[in-house]
Amino acid sequence: MTQDEIIGMAREARLDVYGIGSNHDTFMLILENFANLVARQERKRIAQKIEQLPFGNTAASFGVYVREA
Repeated sequence: MTQDEIIGMAREARLDVYGIGSNHDTFMLILENFANLVARQERKRIAQKIEQLPFGNTAASFGVYVREA
């Protein structure tokens, strides 16, 4: 994942609006949203690697499984 992708996800999660000094509960919800975005992006990256393995339909099926986890 590139720095620009991480910054983009932080903005999508609104971390640029809320900071550590903001309402704690709101900040924690936004931080959780950011963590979910990062995890989704990592699952996508890993699934793409799995789908490139030379195992045909098995690799493709497992890639789908990883994306949806």
